Parts: sequence; structure tokens; C-alpha cells
Amino acid sequence: MLSMFWVCGLVAQETMPFAYKRAKADDFIIFPWGGVPSPDFAAGAWGDMTSPADLMNDLFDCGYNATGFIPASYVPAAVGSRLAVILYDARVASHPEVTPQQAEQTIQAVLDEIKPPALRNTVYSIYIRDEPNASLFPTLSLWAEAIRKHGILPYINLFPDYASDEQLGSEGYEAHLDAFVNTCKPQYVSYDNYSLFEGNLFDENRFYGNLETVRKKSLQYGIPFWNVILGNTHFHYIEPSAATLAVQVYSTLAYGGKGIGYFTHYTPQIGNYRFAPIDPFGHRTKTWEMMRNINLQIHALAPVYCTLKSVNVFHTGDVPRNARGIESTVHLKSIGEGKLLVGELADPAGNPYVLVVNKDIQKSVQLKIAFKKEGKMALVSPYGSGKMRFAGEQEWLAPGAGILLTVE
Repeated sequence: MLSMFWVCGLVAQETMPFAYKRAKADDFIIFPWGGVPSPDFAAGAWGDMTSPADLMNDLFDCGYNATGFIPASYVPAAVGSRLAVILYDARVASHPEVTPQQAEQTIQAVLDEIKPPALRNTVYSIYIRDEPNASLFPTLSLWAEAIRKHGILPYINLFPDYASDEQLGSEGYEAHLDAFVNTCKPQYVSYDNYSLFEGNLFDENRFYGNLETVRKKSLQYGIPFWNVILGNTHFHYIEPSAATLAVQVYSTLAYGGKGIGYFTHYTPQIGNYRFAPIDPFGHRTKTWEMMRNINLQIHALAPVYCTLKSVNVFHTGDVPRNARGIESTVHLKSIGEGKLLVGELADPAGNPYVLVVNKDIQKSVQLKIAFKKEGKMALVSPYGSGKMRFAGEQEWLAPGAGILLTVE
């Protein structure tokens, strides 16, 4: 009986409207933050991945739609695995002071190393800098402009808001974001925030306070944001679980984010780093399958989610720093008890959607939710099967999980 259930399920899945489709990086980017193993590793000496093609196929299989920071020699393999390319070259990443002409000449030289030449137009982004001090923005802007002239996104990742003013080089985090946007003219904002700690501690003020500020600036400047989240454990951070990955991803979606980066896909061979999807020997860990699961959920939601506009965000229970409570709701009459985050969104026709997140990373919750608009509630399936009725057992949310709902 059980085997028949799975056969029927697989047959049905093939006919579902969203099954097996991947979001394009332009719509929602999912990428491993960091570099990839060196192309010099010996065959058979690093797990089961013994070539650039193996590495890129592994990323695709894990649900990414973009590479980590790869050298020019990896581009053919990345394109073969249907991944958007984020290129890394030390001549750019060292971000020396340059004239505009020198920056343009260097970028051209970097692109000229991609063989065959036809693949040069497949580069999606070029890495420039991680967590720059504001004093570097003028130089970074020259590199960014030289990259944009090729129709490529410059990649600069910003500090979280718990960085000091000395680290930021700005008087406060909002001023730092303003200076970055006004100087570097980015097409998106990428930043990192790690707020889950040993002992199942989730610092909501630290995580959501930062999301509030980035969302505010994203809306102010009309550019999307990407959130780089915790995908391994090190220092005093928590070990990855289905709940810790889900709460970070779904919270970013609730705030209207359009990108997820994971730090990291490959476990660094230093200190107490562990449980990234790939271990220090090149083998998959328990995190790999959990990460694939949440990434495929993003792809399943993307056909609907990427059409929506963020209109409000609120929390129930204790309200984190910078955030609002249920009194600010736009779409809902009521929502049940629990530690919940609600991102309120609207489609191009103005129809209401909410993305509800269970912020509790240890306990499930049953939703009791009512929209102001009359109609039948539906959920957007995170498993690639479109919309379905929201009732009965669909009301349960696992620890850290999210659900996208509407009323029709």
C-alpha cells in the first residue's frame, strides 16, 4: 500500500504546474557564499568530487541556482550545470586603488581568460569585496562601474548591523547603507547575519532588527536585498538543522528578500568549523539534504512569490527590535497563538498574501488565521504542486517553517 502511494505521488508530481522548475537567479538567487575547492586537487583525493564538473553538479543537485566564487577555468562546468556564474579573480578581489581606465582593462583581462569566448556572456556577477569599511566605497565604485559596463552584477557583501561604527566607517548602520547605495550604485544589497547560537538560542533582536533596517532601505531605494545566512557551525553558533535553515530562509522571504546565500557550502579546514553541506574531506554531511530540501521549497514557491510586493511585516508575542506588532496588520483579522512572524504581501492585482513563519526552532504550531477579505484560503505548496486548500492538517507548521497563504 505504501509503495503504491509513492508511485501515485511521483506520477502526479510530473504533471504539477511548478514541478522541477528552478527560479532564475535574476528573480531569486540561491548561492553558496565563498570559494570552491582548488582545481589542483588530485583525482580521488577529495571525496567523490574530482573535477569542476563534479563540484558544479553537486551545487545544482543541492538546489542552488548560482555558483560560489569560482575561477575562470570553472565557468564551462558551471554553465553545463545550469548555474549562474559568480566569478572570482584576485586582481579584482584585492581591490587596489585604480583609475576607471585601469579597472576596465583589468575586468576585460579577467573575462578574456574564460574559454571558449562565447561563455563570457554567461557571467552573472564578479566578486569584489566582503564587509568593506565605508572608506573603501569610492574605490569599490570604480570597480563596480567597470563590471556593470559588461552587463554583469558587481558583488559586494556588507556587514551586519552588529558591526561597530569603527568597522563600518560610518556613524550608524543606516548611514552605512545610505553611503553604500549612493556611492556604489548597487542593483541589490547583500549582507550577512548569524544569530543562532549553541543551546538553541535564537537572537531575534539581532536577526530581525537587521532585517527591518535592510528592508526599509531596500524599499526606499527600490532595490532588492539578499541575506547571507548561517549554513555551518563554528565558534559558538548552533549546529544546522531543518529548523535553523528554515527559520532563516522563510524569515528572509517574509521580509521580501530576493536572495539567499549560505555561509558556507564547503566546511573550512580550520578551527571548530563543521557541518557545512560538504565536510573537510569532500563528502556530504547531514546538512546537505536539509539544505537541498529548503532550497527546493524556495524554487517551488518562486513562481508566485517573485510576483509579490512586500507591504508590511509584523510579529506576534515579543516584538523584536525595530519591528511592529499585530496592530500594524494590513491583511489579517486574527492569527492564533505562537511565536510568529507574518510578512504581508500583495500580487500585481492587489490580492492579499501572507507568509507566516514559526519562529520557534523547537516546537511546532497550529495556525488559526483569518483574512479581512472574505473567501477561501489557499496555500502555495512548497513542494511544486501550485495552490491548494488551506485546512485541516495543512494548518500545522514545523519548527522554523513558513507557509505562503492567500484568500480567493
